[in-house]
Amino acid sequence: MAEASSIGVLVVEDDLSIRRLLTTVLQRAGFRVETANDGIEAVLKLGICDYDVIVLDLMMPNLDGFAFIDSLRENDPSRLQRIIVTSAASPAIIRERLHGKPYAVVPKPFDLAELVERIRDCAANCPR
Repeated sequence: MAEASSIGVLVVEDDLSIRRLLTTVLQRAGFRVETANDGIEAVLKLGICDYDVIVLDLMMPNLDGFAFIDSLRENDPSRLQRIIVTSAASPAIIRERLHGKPYAVVPKPFDLAELVERIRDCAANCPR
């Protein structure tokens, strides 16, 4: 299993307070963390760097999480298995709109300890 310090996480979240909270918690857990404000910034970051896990909000301006996943499905479907979706959307909406299968869906408000464990599990068990 990879050590947390070697696990790179991209947090894609438009809410500044949640983005800061996740960055702080994940860095304290030993992960290397980068952030993106929306799906467009995330796509650009994926073009220059690879990440072990992507923590993705669904409801964002510009390019939302659903469109981001659609883009990955078309261009790099192997990355879908390394996405942990965070959302306040209803599970029915998420199931209806997510045709690709992310690693996990964690409803908001989420338990931070559970999210950290999901990231560790994903990094250890998802194909690269």
